[in-house]
Amino acid sequence: MVASAGAVPQERRDERPPDGASQRDLPAPRQDPYSWFDPLITLRALIVDRYVDGGDPASMQRAALDAMVRALGDPYSEYMPPEVERSFRDRLKGSYVGIGVELAPTDGRPVVITAHDDSPAMEAGIVPGDVVVAVDGRDTAGTTWTGLDSLLVGDEGSPVRLDLRGADGTPRSVAVTRRLIETPGVKGVARGEEGWQHVLDPDRRIAYVRIGAFNDGTLPELDAALARIRAGGVSGLVLDLRGNGGGSVPAGIGTADRFLQQGAIVSTRGRGGDGRTWDAAPSPDDVQVPLVVLVNEGSASATEFVAGALRDHGRAKLVGTRSFGKGSVQEVLPMPDGVGAVKLSVERYFLPSGDSVSRKPGATRWGVEPDTGFRVPMDASQQRAATVARQAREAPPGSPASARAPAVRWASPESVRKDACDPQLAAALEAMQGYLDAGEWPVVGAVSGDVGAGSDELRSTIEERRMLMERMQELNRRISGLRGAAAGVEDPLLGVDATLVDGELTLRDREGRVIGRWTAKDPAALLEAIRRSAVPAPEFTPAGEPESK
Repeated sequence: MVASAGAVPQERRDERPPDGASQRDLPAPRQDPYSWFDPLITLRALIVDRYVDGGDPASMQRAALDAMVRALGDPYSEYMPPEVERSFRDRLKGSYVGIGVELAPTDGRPVVITAHDDSPAMEAGIVPGDVVVAVDGRDTAGTTWTGLDSLLVGDEGSPVRLDLRGADGTPRSVAVTRRLIETPGVKGVARGEEGWQHVLDPDRRIAYVRIGAFNDGTLPELDAALARIRAGGVSGLVLDLRGNGGGSVPAGIGTADRFLQQGAIVSTRGRGGDGRTWDAAPSPDDVQVPLVVLVNEGSASATEFVAGALRDHGRAKLVGTRSFGKGSVQEVLPMPDGVGAVKLSVERYFLPSGDSVSRKPGATRWGVEPDTGFRVPMDASQQRAATVARQAREAPPGSPASARAPAVRWASPESVRKDACDPQLAAALEAMQGYLDAGEWPVVGAVSGDVGAGSDELRSTIEERRMLMERMQELNRRISGLRGAAAGVEDPLLGVDATLVDGELTLRDREGRVIGRWTAKDPAALLEAIRRSAVPAPEFTPAGEPESK
């Protein structure tokens, strides 16, 4: 038998239990760690030997590995079979075949963090906050990360259909064709004959850089863009990190280092509290002009510590909405015998302030928050309009898509808001112009923090409830129309498992206004009275907001 480090000595046979204690009160002797595998080995043998249709040992092995990682309850840890591992490493390099969408699990289903630039997902109108309900008719509830990845990644040119539910609860279905995805790099505000345009306001020398993702090519592209910007003169910079779902940690650290002379960029702590810290190193090429950083709910992972470090060191004002809240570090560990790899969360990010960006169940605080007075929310329709306008601006010159790009006066916040359909970028420009003109940051948005984020979630939930109420009205109308022709079908006033004990009875008028509420104290009498004097309502009218008792 192989002994493990820290094993307890074998129990002495001449020891007795204390008076009054039975043998079953004693802890069981410590088992050989290899005995943990005994049930798995036994089950495999039973299936291979006795299962009527035999069994595929390779499939069972993959399923066992996947289940073991899923048991951790960590949405970012996953077992990756060889084909999924190859796809994952391709994405880190910045090129893969798929639909071009970053996902994260929320409430048992995958939710869109961002759709990559120039991707089939973006062209199909998929936006952050969309929930993937089904892929090619397969319900995604409880689908493993590996299983979902295998559904979305496929051969170039192959179609896939996604059933989605928007952040407002609206269902829709989109057809997407897989193709080669080049993960977005460093871009300007528009593409011209001579390359990317990085200037917003030439008079005030305000420049713009957008980083769509952090990958192996980010830092060389960023350095080239910053060199062009410096050559033309720059007094202020808008750094757009919206929709950047993260990626390469070194690329994120390097990006923050381009704007910091000193201080911590990010710290990580792993199991047992051990960790490490990455500090900025001064360089003559560092950009030291005032910064505005744009973030939204599609900004995740490495993007969050970049924005958080620049905010914590007083180097930037954050404009937009609260970031996604993915604050863990994953490490890809190869498995033996060619069965793939496992991606495990091994550490958590911590900002220079010491805050963690991780979003935990039931939490009210997570991610990085725009500065107070700089929160500028955008709903799903605004995001789609901004995406369509941006795609046209970023299309190659002379292409049909570029011909649809609206003319934008980039030095005018009003034109950016109206013609570019981008109120967040307009607010960032307005903030930078105000600071350069007066030396103080003007308020360009709403209240931030928990109040602002809570307001966004409340609005979204109210809209989802409205959609459900409309669906209920539709179903009630159908029931009303079908009732006369469906003899013998019971339509109970109350569900068979309903209880009225201390239940609240609400009475509404025809306009949906609450005109009275009562607590049931005699359920039997109340139910009999309802049966004698009421019929199922053919229609349902939602109550107005707010209700008063």
